[in-house]
Amino acid sequence: MIFAILKAVHLLALAFGAAASLGNIYLLLARGPHDLPAPALTNALRKWYRLTALGAILALWITGVLLTVMRYGWGSGFAFEAKLAMATVLLALIGFLNWMSPGWARRGGPPSYVPKLHMVGAAALLLAIVFAVFAFN
Repeated sequence: MIFAILKAVHLLALAFGAAASLGNIYLLLARGPHDLPAPALTNALRKWYRLTALGAILALWITGVLLTVMRYGWGSGFAFEAKLAMATVLLALIGFLNWMSPGWARRGGPPSYVPKLHMVGAAALLLAIVFAVFAFN
């Protein structure tokens, strides 16, 4: 029973993380004159996507470690280690963005490299999923 609950939370966190990643990419692509009338909405969405991503990655880490240990012991192999590496990149990236974002908001917006970080985050998420499929097939 506990395993099923952990797995459900893990899968929901994966869905929320994917939604946050893709939402940030959609906001990145939506720049332009049509985006200007609603800056408050855009900023609110950025904040909620950022917080959703942080909650999702923390839930993924906690449930992922518990599920792995419960089912396989401590897994090993290239695919598992690559999955952990991608999840670590994603956790570090999301943590950095959440830590720096309030300061950027006070200074008028994020630096120009932030959209690239969102693209790296989306790629790390997709690679983590691919490697998880291979690791736990």
